Amino acid sequence: MCNLKPLLNNNYELCSVVKPESTTIELKETAKKEISQLSYDDLIVICSGTNDYELNELSLTLQNITNFVKNNNHTNIILMNVPFLYDLTNSISVKRNISILNRKLQKLVKVFPHAHFLEMDNNRNLFTNHGLHLNKLGKQLVNHQIVSLLLTTFEQKSSPSIILRWHKTQNDNNQTCDVNQVKPSNRNSIHNRKIPVTRWNDFLWQI
Repeated sequence: MCNLKPLLNNNYELCSVVKPESTTIELKETAKKEISQLSYDDLIVICSGTNDYELNELSLTLQNITNFVKNNNHTNIILMNVPFLYDLTNSISVKRNISILNRKLQKLVKVFPHAHFLEMDNNRNLFTNHGLHLNKLGKQLVNHQIVSLLLTTFEQKSSPSIILRWHKTQNDNNQTCDVNQVKPSNRNSIHNRKIPVTRWNDFLWQI
């Protein structure tokens, strides 16, 4: 988290909470007091679920993260995808399980307007040799992704709304006209209307 500071100006204050070897169950007990004091001027970045890679735990993991996002709708949340674990012997099946979880998390944020999804690159070259943690390049890329999404989130909230002028418009000659007074012109065709070959003898054809 300290690597984020040089990428931001002094208007931002950073705080990080790290719980090694914890699972998503710990989310509900993490910094409860501090989080309760946040507002829409703040933002939480969540990177959790790495240790919940077993297939039978995915539903519980998704529920834990969902509950955290739902219960903290008073502030902004960036939900990072779960990184792969390349240090396990059964990494292929683990990657498949984590991919399933990440797709569900990506759909989750669409339900909550205060949540955003950050898709971190799970390329093997961005991890250390043992495969558990991101290497220097991987961390740099994630830091830039977080900052970019953070700035985008607050810019969207602070940008002024555009007011459209419906009643009056101004043309190039600086003449003002009321759009409500503009009437469509009647176009008269010079061609004679042809009578259909086949028609019914009813009153509609007399018009």
